[in-house]
Amino acid sequence: MERKITIEEHDLYQEDYQIRMLKANSLDGILKVGARGMNGSSYYDYDVSGKVSMKAMYERSKISGEDLKLFLTQFKAVIKEVEAYLLNIHCILLKPEYIFYEESRFFFCYYPLAAQDLWEEFHTLTEYFVRQGDYEDQECVRLVFLLHKATMEENYSLEKIMAECLKRPEKDEKVDTVEEIEEMEYDTKEHDWITEQEMGSSIMKETENLWTPVKRFLNKHKKPKWGDWDGLHIEEEEL
Repeated sequence: MERKITIEEHDLYQEDYQIRMLKANSLDGILKVGARGMNGSSYYDYDVSGKVSMKAMYERSKISGEDLKLFLTQFKAVIKEVEAYLLNIHCILLKPEYIFYEESRFFFCYYPLAAQDLWEEFHTLTEYFVRQGDYEDQECVRLVFLLHKATMEENYSLEKIMAECLKRPEKDEKVDTVEEIEEMEYDTKEHDWITEQEMGSSIMKETENLWTPVKRFLNKHKKPKWGDWDGLHIEEEEL
């Protein structure tokens, strides 16, 4: 049975080169989209048959380090695919409800009317990873920390961040995670204020500090090396 999601825009529909390109080609990792106009509004219908949204997938489970690596690898490929067809990468939607999964593959919505910045949207997605990360998974902790911290930098390089995330960590690598997260606290609050002033958004208002549950867990189980974390158990109330 065919299943679709629809994004509605209260503007007259105009079929531009983006929609024509999407209709004429099948882009790897991009959901099939149909566009139409009706009663002065525009409608974009995405075929999500057999797929589950990232938001639904991680409502009852946690994101693992392997999940993140799979996502980053495929997101990187999708950016290249979109660029190859001379489309605007800033039109790739990165909200969890618009990212879909099926059989070890992630699929993205390309929304031609998107008025966003991909780098800002990716940083917001890293905040979701922080909230939904599996903190019993040492690789997940490494990745969410690296992603969130790196994307707070002005004019950060998405390519460099992905390369850093996807490389194999050294066996004896030490990460002073608790101390570094403590240092991030002021920067995080400053970022929130700047974001609210410039964009009028409330990106991180759900908690006073996004990293509070992470710090609480790490402080309780603090060890000198990643290898010493084996066998730890997180009580439900900790996160």
